[in-house]
Amino acid sequence: MPAEEPTSERTVTLSLEWDRGAGAGYVAFGRIGAGEAVSQRIVENPLPGIGDVVLDFDERGRLIGIEFLDERAVPPGLATP
Repeated sequence: MPAEEPTSERTVTLSLEWDRGAGAGYVAFGRIGAGEAVSQRIVENPLPGIGDVVLDFDERGRLIGIEFLDERAVPPGLATP
């Protein structure tokens, strides 16, 4: 039986900001500075009437944030204020 690879854990601070007026939320994977999100990918929600999700990537192609364009698209466990 092959030896198991050692696992490493890293703690990342997530933040959820919610704009009730716009009906949109943003989850950031750590601090995101101005201009850090250089590329975005829109993911259409498969259910009609529920807003899409926008993925933000940095210059190295790393996912740094997720924008929810509808409160109903926020994952379970990430309660909106």
